[in-house]
Amino acid sequence: MLGELSLTEFLALAFGLYMIAAGVGLLYEGENYNQIIVEFKDNAAIGYIAGIMVFALGVVIIRVHNDWSSVVAGVVSLIGWVALIEGVLMLAFRRAFLGFFTKINFSLLIINGFAVICLVLGVWLIIQAV
Repeated sequence: MLGELSLTEFLALAFGLYMIAAGVGLLYEGENYNQIIVEFKDNAAIGYIAGIMVFALGVVIIRVHNDWSSVVAGVVSLIGWVALIEGVLMLAFRRAFLGFFTKINFSLLIINGFAVICLVLGVWLIIQAV
């Protein structure tokens, strides 16, 4: 089945599964979200490794799939560009970038809302892929 998917469909499926997992994680452990951001900000090694991984993911996605020919292709490409920009910001300005988010101190209601958005977008991407 996976071999029959186009690159856009495969990436949509992968991102959809990721977003569903992230949404469930936020719903299940959302009260820890603010602490996760603080730990990424305060731990240089973890923040740097995460920045490298997000940057690399963004670069690879943009290199293999910078396609804006349809809505789903555009969403997949946008995810790649967002990952690239986030990776650059985490590598170059980790403390300031993540410090912005620690100042917000997200309430559980906002975290749950973000979780629902992740779940809906994840399901939509999977539907588009299959």
